[in-house]
Amino acid sequence: MRSIRVQYEQDEDTWVATSPDLAESWIAVADTLAEARQLAEEGVRFVLERDDLIVEHLVPTSAA
Repeated sequence: MRSIRVQYEQDEDTWVATSPDLAESWIAVADTLAEARQLAEEGVRFVLERDDLIVEHLVPTSAA
């Protein structure tokens, strides 16, 4: 099973998700961390066209 890291940062009023394991152009943006996590889960699987993935959510300590 492949593991994909997704990093989150809060940017003013939104949450931005990126992944060092995907193309540099992959990004997910949402109003809340929960929404960003959901978009990331769906987006990673869509981009890689695979369901057998583990998505590691790397959230800043201050937001966890």
